Amino acid sequence: MTPDDLFETTTNAGFGGGWPTVDSQFKTDLLEQLRRGPVDAVDDVDVAEALALVLHSDFMAFGTGGGERLSDAEARLALRALRATCARLGLAIEVPWQDFTSFRSYWLAHDGYGSWAARRQMVGEAFEPLLQRLYRLQEQVPAGTVVAPALNALTDPAVITEHLKRLAASVDTDPRLAVSVAKDLVESTAKLVLRERGVEYNPKDDLPALVAQAQQALRLHAAGVADTTEEAKALKTILGSLSRLTQGVTELRNQVGVGHGRDSVPGWVRPRHARLAAGAATTWCNLMLETLGDPEAPWRA
Repeated sequence: MTPDDLFETTTNAGFGGGWPTVDSQFKTDLLEQLRRGPVDAVDDVDVAEALALVLHSDFMAFGTGGGERLSDAEARLALRALRATCARLGLAIEVPWQDFTSFRSYWLAHDGYGSWAARRQMVGEAFEPLLQRLYRLQEQVPAGTVVAPALNALTDPAVITEHLKRLAASVDTDPRLAVSVAKDLVESTAKLVLRERGVEYNPKDDLPALVAQAQQALRLHAAGVADTTEEAKALKTILGSLSRLTQGVTELRNQVGVGHGRDSVPGWVRPRHARLAAGAATTWCNLMLETLGDPEAPWRA
């Protein structure tokens, strides 16, 4: 998504055969949706970057001679949408004004009177750190991937895609949060599998119990492999290891995650630990959901 994608452009025929005119309207309906939550087919990282670029450009133009495209009301809405989108990505944005009118009051109170250079610096300090973080998010190696066939197995994969976006956004910037999200991904996957299979479960069950029930529902539990062939033994080993992987993610989350009201911060956690947890979680998620959607899977027999 580019900044221009946030505007609806229409071309009107010129009056009396004159030159055609072009109208550009800010997509306020889209911004209202973004303010309330994720929008289907719109990537939060992409739209946050586009919003930040539009706001950076318009506040810079307003502070240095004019030419901004947004109105005061549109600028306020764009900032609210940007803050909401960034919050979903685990990013903070510090802009000490709300619109062009309050920007003028801000620069007058902070030595910006008569100085375009001072105003440019103010706009840069407000938006450029965020843009740099968004650029890094665009370039970073994904924390984990759930393949399309796995997502297609679900009636509504929104909760899974939401977890994946948070993983991608936090694994390098907030690894403790990413570990917590990896655990949440496993838990949501287990519950979705049980729901799709029509298996009742207790929402208060701990994660190992949910994982075991979900694997049993798809005949992917190690104890269910009765054959004694070498191939069956290997499969049994892998299935048992997958269960232990999810247990490891849970234990790591209990030790370093962002919950539980800790009295100290585990400073040793690094992005590599978060990437390990994310990889373990998505490996299990892929197997479960691909099996759920496989028309020839053993559980359908």
